[in-house]
Amino acid sequence: MTVSNSSKGLGDYNRPVSIMLQTPRLVIRPLEDRDADAWLAMFADLEVTRFLPAGPAMTRQDFQRTIEARREMQREIGYAMWAVDDKASRSFIGQCGIRPAEPMDESAASEIELAYHFVRRAWNKGTGAEAAVAVLAQGLGQIGLDRIMAVALPDNIGSWRVMEKSGMRYQGVTDLFGLQGLKKYVAEREGWRQSEWGAYPPEAPVSQLGMREQDGLASEPSDFN
Repeated sequence: MTVSNSSKGLGDYNRPVSIMLQTPRLVIRPLEDRDADAWLAMFADLEVTRFLPAGPAMTRQDFQRTIEARREMQREIGYAMWAVDDKASRSFIGQCGIRPAEPMDESAASEIELAYHFVRRAWNKGTGAEAAVAVLAQGLGQIGLDRIMAVALPDNIGSWRVMEKSGMRYQGVTDLFGLQGLKKYVAEREGWRQSEWGAYPPEAPVSQLGMREQDGLASEPSDFN
């Protein structure tokens, strides 16, 4: 797996300011200003948001706060929620990434959450699992995290099936983010990387290319974006 990261000299920061992951069908990259319309349309779809915590409709101001927060998170800790493009059409089809869960729920403590949302045209094609495996490989590999978790309501079968298909292990039921009875899955560094899913990068290479981003200062909003 080829690794090439780009960094900025921001005080003591010495982390990649951005990243790009490529799978056979997808490009996983930072959210950009050009994604505004597609991102807002995704979250305006009630089928996409039906299992998310209730909240007001997303606005362009929400998008701008989100993109700035993710840029800051990427600089500070080296990972964030990223946009997902379909390679064939070169179009935005969703988002997938990892983030600290505590800012959204103090009871999550030090947990790192895998999260993803996709437009309806990308459903039932294995897109979620393909993106999740690439992000888990990055988080448990290059980034060096020990453990990543994900949660979904029991009725959200498509979401927890992505967790299973990407090699995460069912751990039980938990309450998080204002939702009760969530199914919780985990992927731990040693076990996952030694599994068939951990062998994914050399079998279907995930390339990482450094990209420069604009500056932006904010805190990640307390939602499932």
